[in-house]
Formats: sequence, C-alpha cells, structure tokens
Amino acid sequence: MMDQRPTLADVARVAGVSKAAASRAMNGAYGVSDAVRRRVVAVAADLGFEPHPVAQALATGQGGRQRRDTVEVLIVDADPEAMSGKPFYGRVLAGASRALAGRDIGLTVRLVAAPPAEDPDPPFGRLLINVPAAAATAYARRGRVVSLGRSGAGVAFVAPDNDGGGSQAAVHLVSGRRERVGAVFGPPTPCADERRAGFLRVMAGAARPVAVADGDFTRSRAYEAARELLAREPDLDAVFAACDVTAMGVLRALRETGRRVARDVAVVGFDGSSLAEAADLTSVYMPVEEEAESAIRRLLDPALPEPGRLPTTLTVRGSS
Repeated sequence: MMDQRPTLADVARVAGVSKAAASRAMNGAYGVSDAVRRRVVAVAADLGFEPHPVAQALATGQGGRQRRDTVEVLIVDADPEAMSGKPFYGRVLAGASRALAGRDIGLTVRLVAAPPAEDPDPPFGRLLINVPAAAATAYARRGRVVSLGRSGAGVAFVAPDNDGGGSQAAVHLVSGRRERVGAVFGPPTPCADERRAGFLRVMAGAARPVAVADGDFTRSRAYEAARELLAREPDLDAVFAACDVTAMGVLRALRETGRRVARDVAVVGFDGSSLAEAADLTSVYMPVEEEAESAIRRLLDPALPEPGRLPTTLTVRGSS
C-alpha cells in the first residue's frame, strides 16, 4: 500500500514557500521570517505532517552531520579570469567574511556568465553583484537579497558614491590643466553609468570635450579602447579609466605607443585597489570591504536602516 502521509513538499506547496524555506521554518533555522515560520508550522499541523526523525536530525545537526545556512555571493561576470584578475571580488569576500565572523552561517561564491534561470534550493540569502535588474527583482521575490550597486525596483542595495567619485577624478584633471581628455568607461551597469555621469558633468562644466571609448572592466578591452582613443586623438594628455583593471590596460597602451605616464598623459583610475598602489596609479578609492560588510549585515537583518551611499576619496599618486 502506498504511503499517503503528507511530505515536506506538500507543506511547502500549501504554505506557498520553497521546500528549503519550509525545512528552515520547521527546524528553527535562519532564513525565514517569523510570519513565514508561523504559517509553515500551522500548515504542517493542519496536514498532520510529522518530520522524519533521521531527516530532522540531519537538518538540525544532531545526526553526526550539520547543515549550515549559507549566504551566496552571486557574481555575474563573463570574464573567465574575473576572480583572479579583479581585486574587487577579493575585497568583497573579505568584507563578507568579516560580517559573518562568529556566526554559524557559511559563505559560498558562484561566478556565472548569466543569472541562473533555475533556483530549486535557494540559500538563506544572496549578495548580488552585476545581476541585471529583472533577475535581481525575481530573486528578491523568492528570498533575501542585497545588491552591491543599484539594481532592480524594490531590491535593497549598498553602493559607493560612484557619481561623486567620477566628479573627483574630473576635478583633479581639470585642476591639473589637462585639456585633451579621454575616458575608457565601463559596461552598461548602474555603477559604471554613475561614474560616467559624474565625470562627464564636471568636464562639461569646465568646457572640456571628452573622447570616449567603451570598456568592459577587463584589461584586454581597455588596452584596445586606449589604442583606439590614441589613434583618434593622438594629442590626448589625460585618460580616466572607470576601474583600476581598466587603467592597467590603458597604461600598457600608453607605454607601447611611447607616451610617458603623467608627463605626457595623466591617468586616473577608480577602485583604489592593490593594483593602484602597485602601479603608482592615482585612483578614486571606494570602501569595498565596508560596502560588502554593510550589505551582509542588512541581509542578516532587513530591519536595519539603509546605509546610504558610502563616500569615495581620490588618492593622488605618480600617474597624474
């Protein structure tokens, strides 16, 4: 005779939550609100659901194995060398780890070229990086998410003052009497767009035309973009690079074409990463570790107030 007893999947379906959320609610784990927990428990009682003792022991860590709630850092980046070549991500993980210190919550990282369409077993929460607005909104409907950078409608986010940082870079070049300015901007993301807007606004106010090339935050594309700019405008005396990785490609192009950095062409980056320090690069510093830490704390406690924009500061070095 077939077993007709209700299952956890039945409880999840009737309660209108995922199976993972139902399991967390039944076992008193992180990741569900009090309202959801009460609803799941009430549905389980109505259906006569009884957790299997072995499964419950495994879920709660009483059976020799312990399942930990996890926070997933979901990074959308088509660059296969992203984790090793972009210091930004390492700084994010440092800040996230700092926020989770002392908590029984694991940290996982997923690097994908596009947001996964399937989400059968969502984690306790997700920290979203470069996730398009529509996908971010969909994730937010299913669970806890916080985005690094402005994202979809209704999606909580933490971001630096990108617009202000772009403005600081432009003011520095204008005050340094740079007249023929180029810029290698980033991909069409909110953060990159904000940096672009701040930079161009100041340049327009100073009546400085800007030769523009689009980049994608990779060294290879930045190198190509810088070569294109120099071919179009051989007399450039300054280049703004929308991130430090982009600046590395710009510096290579300048060296190969015989330009002397700072004397002939000033270069300003954005991030303030270890790359900037190593390359003696003037760069707009953004507090990535604090940004990630703040985002994780809000992920753990959505009742916390929104942190607002984190300040950026220009660090002047030998490249300008």
